[in-house]
Amino acid sequence: MSLLRQWRYLTIAVFAIVALAAFSACGDDDDDGGGDDGGTETPAAGKRIDGGTMTVQHIEPASLDPHFSSFGQDISIERMLWRGLYSLNTENQPVPSMADGDPTISEDGKTFTVALKEGLLWSDGDDLLAQDFVLGITRTCNPVNAGEYQYLLTNIVGCDAYYLALAGPDGDAGTGDDLAPDADLTTFVDGLGVKAVDDLTIEFTLQNPGPTFKIILSLWMTFPVPSHLIPDPSAAWPVGPDAPAALAYNGPYMLTDYVTGTSATLEPNPNWSADYSPVDAAPTLDTLTLRFIDDFAVSQRAFENNELDYTQVDLSQLEATVTQYDPTGQYFKAVGASTRGLQMNQEHPPLDNTDVRMAIGKAVDWQGLIDNCYSGGHELTTTWIPQEVPGGQAPDWRATEYAFDVDAAKALVDGVDLSREFILIVRVGAESECSGSYIQEALRANLDMNVKVEVLEGPDRSKRFREETFDLFPGGWIQDYPDPENWTVGLFDTDGGLNHYNCSNPQIDELMTAALYNLDEEERIAQYEEVNQLIVDDACGIFVFYHEATHGIKKENVVGMFENSTSQNADNIGDWAAEAWGVTE
Repeated sequence: MSLLRQWRYLTIAVFAIVALAAFSACGDDDDDGGGDDGGTETPAAGKRIDGGTMTVQHIEPASLDPHFSSFGQDISIERMLWRGLYSLNTENQPVPSMADGDPTISEDGKTFTVALKEGLLWSDGDDLLAQDFVLGITRTCNPVNAGEYQYLLTNIVGCDAYYLALAGPDGDAGTGDDLAPDADLTTFVDGLGVKAVDDLTIEFTLQNPGPTFKIILSLWMTFPVPSHLIPDPSAAWPVGPDAPAALAYNGPYMLTDYVTGTSATLEPNPNWSADYSPVDAAPTLDTLTLRFIDDFAVSQRAFENNELDYTQVDLSQLEATVTQYDPTGQYFKAVGASTRGLQMNQEHPPLDNTDVRMAIGKAVDWQGLIDNCYSGGHELTTTWIPQEVPGGQAPDWRATEYAFDVDAAKALVDGVDLSREFILIVRVGAESECSGSYIQEALRANLDMNVKVEVLEGPDRSKRFREETFDLFPGGWIQDYPDPENWTVGLFDTDGGLNHYNCSNPQIDELMTAALYNLDEEERIAQYEEVNQLIVDDACGIFVFYHEATHGIKKENVVGMFENSTSQNADNIGDWAAEAWGVTE
């Protein structure tokens, strides 16, 4: 899940992810798919056992720090290891996890008081206390840590001031007058609107009424910190092989081993209870191993060699895969709330020119790319916000404007100098590499552009995106929660923390500011609908081209994955509730 600033009133749209009938598909989009509704075990499945092991394919995370991360593969693992005060259930409604019931909210809607369940423990046996949650918020707002999702906490009093505390007199981070990282930040920490009233009570003070704040408290950037191990909010989060011995966990699993580039091994947290789970589940596995494999062709071969119990599907073999695994219930297509497109760095001329961005988009036959690289498994679209989300549009909404049209593309860039080399970043893997080559050739043939494709492992690709050292980047967004603010705020506002393509449109900024705390729901949704239109019509940072689905296959004795597929899926099917994964006898 690959955005900064402000957020507002959320109407929960219920998203039940369903499996569709067998068809061709792609690595991570929409389209048809086989299998049933995911709510029953396969006919061959027996009784779930206490014990056993699972080994699943996973993309290696760029970070294990929930207070920094923004990519789906990171968030997937972090949800296995930590949980917040609340969790979203299968209906995307927040229910208590570590919290003891709903928050108490002041009459003006600006003070939230949350009580913790009694007897909470970290995986190492230390008490899990209110201060640990306070430290989690503090780390996300901390300018040294520079959490990618800090924008969701901007409504907390003092969070923005703290986040920009090192920006220097000009108020802009990353410029020559920035303060040293070791500057005294005590005043800013003291000014944060979050405090531990006592060991079991947390008080949040907001700048504005927070009708969606309970939902925000279910997300990873609010997860607690083991303050007995990491007391300093500016301290680095342990990474890779150093992490297992240096961290404690309050999620269903503990990290017991990490081999960079190879795998992570997880074991059940002895201090986890099914009472903390939104699906009332506790791990039944002895070990869960995540094998880091970016290339789904490689992981599918490993699956067929009985080295994996689950993998995403090699889409170049999708038709054969569906034919083989759908009748046994081993294949599943999870239709997700996700949009992909070609992101273009507007800090790099001539990509700052709207006509150039539109020309690049119109010079590529995106349906051809979907068919050739993803076996037709994604749904061609022209809307950023999916139709299922308030403020979204039908997939063919801008069909004429976004149509593949080489002559129109050439006309848009007539007289524009496109002679320089353009860097296109893709991830290792057959589908991604195919996509990169397809775009490269289309732009060469149709616009005479010199595009250099750089193929990178997942963590390196993520790093290059954050550093903005790219021109073109096939990427997009996977929904965190079902509201148009989640599709826009932080992503398309000029100073958005995840706006690494540097979209900047004063109309978008004005509309999102107006919508942020707008209690008139009809007007608020209309404002986000207009934002969606501006994003698409301006190709502001991105030329959208498909909605996404995840296609997976599992061994017949694996349960709990397909059954818990929802729009919360991050890297793998049902990974938002990995405590429910298990095996049968």
